[in-house]
Amino acid sequence: MLNHIAARGWHSVASSMSPKPPAPPKVAASIVAKPTHSRFARLHPKAYLGVHGIVGLVIAAACTWAFFAMADEVPEKGAMVRVDLAVTNWLQTHGTEKGESIFSALSLLGAPVLVALLAITALVLLVRRDWRHLTVLAVTCGGGALLNVVLKFMFRRARPAFASEFNATSWSFPSGHAMDSLIAYGLLAYWVASHFPRARTPAIVALAILVGLIGYARIYLGVHYLSDVLAGYSAGFIWLTACVTGYEFAERRQVGPGGKDEASPRRPAR
Repeated sequence: MLNHIAARGWHSVASSMSPKPPAPPKVAASIVAKPTHSRFARLHPKAYLGVHGIVGLVIAAACTWAFFAMADEVPEKGAMVRVDLAVTNWLQTHGTEKGESIFSALSLLGAPVLVALLAITALVLLVRRDWRHLTVLAVTCGGGALLNVVLKFMFRRARPAFASEFNATSWSFPSGHAMDSLIAYGLLAYWVASHFPRARTPAIVALAILVGLIGYARIYLGVHYLSDVLAGYSAGFIWLTACVTGYEFAERRQVGPGGKDEASPRRPAR
């Protein structure tokens, strides 16, 4: 009996003296603070969205300027300029009338067809009184188009000589078709993927093919250089990213009135 009691006592002492395995660390959201978790974002969500958009515009413009500076550093001998001329001349030499007809039709997807699609989308959102998505659509696509116009007037790069055949009167750099199509179709693809997760991969693939064909069509037709299209993609991607992250913040914080299908109660934004 004494031996049993002594054994139990020794086991208790040994258990108390042995090191205990460390408790699993608690994952705190404050350890990796996201920008939208800042005090300013919580207290002033609308002001945060405004600053977010301005920063996105500045970054997109700065990256486009850096791209142009690299491409146009030495106009006569720059590597990018030589590539531009080589690609344009090769396509004009090897192009066919049938190819011109096909890519002229594809080019329409980057302007009149795109405008019509955006108008229909805006009308649907207006009927649904989904003001938040309507605002995102207007800011993303309207802001991207405005940014493209400003960048064209900043750089004032002349179009290729072959562009005179299509009565292209605006400046060449960056490509409006490439930039606007990536922004608009990219936003629509993002919304489709958000509502239908299984369609995420097909939406991304379709977006890449569609935007890629529109950009290639502009080069094939001789109305833009290769660097014009690449710069349009670059600036458009940055602006789209800024708008999508801003939209996600607005959705989480429910900034502004949503649509009829928004079931969760809305807290008034300060």
